[in-house]
Amino acid sequence: MSRVVKLAAAGAFGGLLAAVAVVSTTRPSTPPSTPILVADEVPHRNSHAAELKRCRTITVPESSCDAVWDAERTRFFHGRERQP
Repeated sequence: MSRVVKLAAAGAFGGLLAAVAVVSTTRPSTPPSTPILVADEVPHRNSHAAELKRCRTITVPESSCDAVWDAERTRFFHGRERQP
């Protein structure tokens, strides 16, 4: 590569960086108008939600968690049998 091409590339890159800096400093920083909800903060309509959240972290079998998961599975499949 010739020296002129390298200088032109460096100048173009520097100009791009300067343009990005100008745009980012002149853009107004306004907070979003609507609140952003994270999945864990969304209100649950399911009555078993808190228990399911607790059971997700358990690594050993527990009868209460099995019952809650069975109830959730039944609710999800609307009482139909699950097909393998």
